[in-house]
Amino acid sequence: MSSTAVESPNNRAAEISVVAALMGVMAATGSLATGTVFLPLTLGWVILILLCSLVAIVSGHIGRRRARRRGLPGRWLALASIVTAYLTLLYVLLMVLLLIGVIAGLAVVVDG
Repeated sequence: MSSTAVESPNNRAAEISVVAALMGVMAATGSLATGTVFLPLTLGWVILILLCSLVAIVSGHIGRRRARRRGLPGRWLALASIVTAYLTLLYVLLMVLLLIGVIAGLAVVVDG
């Protein structure tokens, strides 16, 4: 007797958005660089966080649309990753602006 396993359709875009959002959060909080000296605002980490956030946002929107149109699971999971990615993007933007402000403030103090 052979039994065939029937696979339920999955929403791959929603799964990708969750993984990308989690990687962005882990990079933003320093969880990816445990045991090392970590400066969260080096250019490489900022680019990694931005790329992860953008991938999570785009694939999250695609996953929500596929879930709604085709009746696939993962609609709320994709929404959670979209919100997480936007918050991570906001965090990075604020940290970069803070760093620019500190550098500009130090330049004024040194010149003054």
